[in-house]
Formats: sequence, C-alpha cells, structure tokens
Amino acid sequence: MLKALQNLENIAKSTTKPALVVYDESAEAGLSKAMWSIIAGHDIRFVWAKNRDDLYHEAVQAALIVMTAVAPGDENCAIAHTLAANPRITADLMAFAPNASVEERIRFLAHGFDYAFNNDFMKVPEFRKVLLQKIERGRLRWETRVLEEEYRRFRASLSASPDAFIVIDENNRLFFVSHHYRRAYPRSAARMVRGMPVMEAFDMACEEQGVSIKDPRYAAMRRFWERLEGTQEFDIGNGRVWRMKAAKLDDGQGTIVTTTDITHYLNQQRELQEAKQELEKALASEQEASALQKQFVNMVSHEFRTPLTIIDGHAQILHRKADEISAEDIRKRSKTIRSAVSRLISMMEGVLSSNMLKTGKLEIIPEPVDIRQFAADLCEDHAELAKDHRIDLDCNALPAKVNVDKKILSLILTNLLSNAIKYTKDSPYIVVKLSLTDNWLSIRVKDNGIGIPYDELPQVFERYFRASTATGIPGTGIGLSLVKDLVALYQGSLEVNSDVGKGTEFLIRLPVAGDHK
Repeated sequence: MLKALQNLENIAKSTTKPALVVYDESAEAGLSKAMWSIIAGHDIRFVWAKNRDDLYHEAVQAALIVMTAVAPGDENCAIAHTLAANPRITADLMAFAPNASVEERIRFLAHGFDYAFNNDFMKVPEFRKVLLQKIERGRLRWETRVLEEEYRRFRASLSASPDAFIVIDENNRLFFVSHHYRRAYPRSAARMVRGMPVMEAFDMACEEQGVSIKDPRYAAMRRFWERLEGTQEFDIGNGRVWRMKAAKLDDGQGTIVTTTDITHYLNQQRELQEAKQELEKALASEQEASALQKQFVNMVSHEFRTPLTIIDGHAQILHRKADEISAEDIRKRSKTIRSAVSRLISMMEGVLSSNMLKTGKLEIIPEPVDIRQFAADLCEDHAELAKDHRIDLDCNALPAKVNVDKKILSLILTNLLSNAIKYTKDSPYIVVKLSLTDNWLSIRVKDNGIGIPYDELPQVFERYFRASTATGIPGTGIGLSLVKDLVALYQGSLEVNSDVGKGTEFLIRLPVAGDHK
C-alpha cells in the first residue's frame, strides 16, 4: 500500500507540466517540428515518440497525443483504438492527416480519434489556442485520475488500519484501550483502566472535550455508547471529525469499537468533489465544442455545394458553347456566376468568422434588406439549374426593406428550394410566398413532389434522417436539420405538411423588428 502511494507521488512529481506527445515516425520529424513551433514559448513538456514503444510508454502521462495518419482505417487508427480503450490514458487523440478532405477528417473520428486536422488548420491562428486548451484540459483529467487513485488507496488504508480501538467486555466495562485513545485524552488517560464502566468513561471523555449535557452532540454520542452498535460520526471540535464503529465479538465476548480520525478523508472527499465538478464542467464544455465542430464541418460541406454547383454549371455551358453564345447570354451567365460567388463569400464571412471558429455559434445580425429582390435572385439562381422546374414567387406585398439577417435567411431559403427541386420530378411546380404581418415574416415553400409519409413527419428535421420516399435520390439528411436549428436560433416557428405523391409545404415564421418601408 505504501509503495503504491509512493509510486503515485513519484509520478505526480515527475509530471509537473502538461505533456504534448507527438507520434511521428518520419526521419524528418515534420509534424514534431510543426507542433513544437506552435507551442513554443509555453510552459509545456514536449515529447517526440519516434516509435510505437515510445508512444505506449509516454501515453499514460500525456495531456494530448498527436499522431500522423494517412487514411481512415490505417495502422495508426488501430493504435488509436488501442489507446482509447485504455482507461489509464486520459489524453485526447488528434489525427494529423496533411491532405485529408472534410469527409476523411470526419471518418477519422469514427476510427478512435477525438479530433482530426490537416495542414490548413495549422495556418489558422486560433488553432494554437485550441491546441493549448486541449493540453490544459488533458492535464486536468490526468491529475484528477491520479487524485482518484490516491483517494481510493488512502481510504482502503484507513479501513485496514484504524487509528484507535477500545475493547468492551460482556458487562459493558473497559477491557482494553489503545494508546491512540490515551493520547487523545491525556488528562483522563490514567483513569481509563480495565474494569471501568463504559458510560463512566464516556462522561469523563465528554468532560475533557468540553461537551456538556446541553451540547447537541452529547445525546448522539451517548446513544452510540449505550447501544454499542452501528457507525456514528462525531465532530469533536477544531474541525476534526471521528468515525466510530461498533462490532460484536464472536461468542458474546463483548464489543470492539474502532475509531478513525476521518478529518483528512472528509477534506479529500470535498476536494475530490470540487475537482470532479470542475472536470465535469471541462468535459461538458469540450463535448459541446466537439459537437459544434462536427456540426460546423457538416454545415459547411452541405451549404457550399449549391452555389458551387451553380458556378460549375454555367462555367461548363460557357466552355462548351463558347462560339455559339451571344454577348447578352454571356453577361447574364456571368452575372449568375458572380451572384453565386457573392453568396459563397457571404456564407464564408458569416460561417467562417472568428467568432464562429471559436464558439461554433452563429449570431443574428439584422439589417435592412430588399427581400423581394433577394428572394427573386435566389429563385432565379435555382431555376437556372432546374430548367424543367417552374418556380413562382409571390412577395409583392412585402415592404421595400425588411430588417432580417441576410445570411441566415439565405441558408433557410436555399435549403428549402434545393429540397423542393430535388424531390419534385414530374410536372415540377414550386411556389414560394413571403409576407409580413405584425412584425412576423412568413415564408411558404410548396412543391408537388414525392411527399413525406405522415408517420415520418416528426422525424423529418432530425439530422441524417431521410424519408422512405427519398430512396434512390442523393442526399445527406442535413438540410432540414440545419433549417430547424436556424429557425430556433431566430426564435421563430417551423411547420411542415405533406401528402405522399402530392407534395410538401413548409411554413416558417421569423420575428422581425423595426420600421419596414
């Protein structure tokens, strides 16, 4: 037991600073050098694990582990699974895949890693802050684990070796008093002799402790010594607490009372509880950040697809029919391309802002917007890509300007229009209607497409859910989930009505403020 505690103490002394362990087998040590440059100047212990044995040796004391990875499912992914399954390893596992795409980075998360990044991440200033935060949280988890192990061993030691004990015979008289008790009651020690009635010894101890019959502690302590059964804790003053436990000896030979000074134990329990609460807060914060990061990656990959498709479609037409297209047509298509580029830039400014990268949260920033022109441009862009679709827009009743968040409104309408086009194949007809009533902006998007089964409507806004009628049609199941999150962020409402084979209608109501002219 003592040896185990000494080992824990030695570990704690040897790891006074958080450690970043980099598993880099390359001779050039490119990853190690890059990580070292990022944390340079910080009080962080740096370890370069050149092989698997080095990695396993250092992993137990690591606050953060960074490993190179070529592709999801490779040998290092298997190593990550092994490390993640070890309860003594509390460090996060980060995969460095230099040229990994968004999809590949996400797949790394399913192969044992907690985080995946590529070369582009290390160019972002905020990445250094993320790395240092993960190291600090890993250090906290490691120290808490050591504290918990030390606490368990210390509690076992107290149970096995009580500080003091008294043996009471079958006539309720003292038979033996350990020297621990005599040290606790120096003025009464000489009178605590064999044969003294236990209650007489009790009164003598109370007098020395200054516990009078009017003291609330007196009644509880007296009941214990009269019954000599069970366990009782007593506050003996000066912040000290004793725990007494009475156990009957075999064959009616009397009772043994073991007494442990549990003051230190209670202090440790309180400190451990405080450390546990801090750890839970850190873990909750980290889990929230991880969930927001995954949501951010999914949203970016999904939302950038539509404007990129618009750009690519018109670029292909210009390339194939360069000799046939009129100047007017070129100007028109160039305008559409520039509009799509503008939408991309707008989304990048909104989604990739420094605040989004730090917190993963969008903010609503209303501004006066000509929604009639804004909605017309969006419908026209989608109509260009869906020549067979008829999109009717009704927004003439809107005022010239409405105070809305343009980027959020664009994300909502783009997702609804894209879905309406995708799931309406025969005699496609889409109606978009916007109106303003009592400072509430209503958005209706209705199609005559395949529809959604009634019993699946409650699930339609769940991430990755796709209706059974969508079988065979490409899609991610992210769009409507994003629409729901954006409407909730706007504190609006969202409804859906649908009939299989007849179409689907979405109704969104968003609060808007200010004067609208």
